[in-house]
Formats: sequence, structure tokens, C-alpha cells
Amino acid sequence: MEKEFEKFLESAWELEVCLPAGRQGMKIIFRSKKSGVRGLLDFINKRGRRHRNLVIFDKIVGRGAALLAVYLRAKEVYGSLGSESAAETLRKYKIKFYFQKIIPSILDKNQTDICPIEKLSFNKTPKELYHYLRGRLQIKN
Repeated sequence: MEKEFEKFLESAWELEVCLPAGRQGMKIIFRSKKSGVRGLLDFINKRGRRHRNLVIFDKIVGRGAALLAVYLRAKEVYGSLGSESAAETLRKYKIKFYFQKIIPSILDKNQTDICPIEKLSFNKTPKELYHYLRGRLQIKN
């Protein structure tokens, strides 16, 4: 798994969603260059929640992305950068994770405040967050 993650980190992709493929390692079933949670939302919109044992490689994992991983019933989450609340969420739901670096919070694009999705996620369950974002971003399912 480490080789696949290292390869992902060197790529231009922001997100890869994979399935274990036995001896072949991992089979990439979805990729996105969108930042934030948009890639995961696109994946849910296109593929739904029918897959089991998903492995998610994401460059930045905040609590919002962690809750969407829970919503997808992911098996593992790998990130270059993860927030403390994302780590706490993944631990709570017993999803294995590896972050190269854990930081207190994901910041907004101006680096002046906590990311809006990170803030929004604090009082929501995985399902509530997904449905809120789906409605807010007008994603059809």
C-alpha cells in the first residue's frame, strides 16, 4: 500500500479511490483533480455507496473528507496532510488511516481561518454532511 500511496503523492491527482485487487495491489476506480471534498462528492454521485473495502488516497484530509469516507464505508484513508479532527473521526469509526503530517485544523485558502467545510462538519453525522453538501452544491444522485 505504501508504494501506491507514494506514487499517488507524486501525481497531479488530488484524490484516488481504489479497491484491493489481490496480488496486483490496488485497482484505481476513480480519480479527481478537484480540491477539497468535491472529488469525494463526485465519486459518491457517480458510484454511490455500493463498494466495500475502499481505500482513499487524498492529499488533504479534513473532518469533512473523513466523514465522507465514513459515509462511503471506506476501509482505509491515506493523506499527505490530515487534521486532528479527521484523525479523531476516523478512529471513532474504526477506519484505518495514515497521515504523513497531522495538523490542528485545515485552513481556508487565505490561511486566515478554519476551512468552511471543516467548520461545517463539526455538528453533523456522515449522512447529514453528505446530504447537506449535496443540496448546497446541487449534486444530483
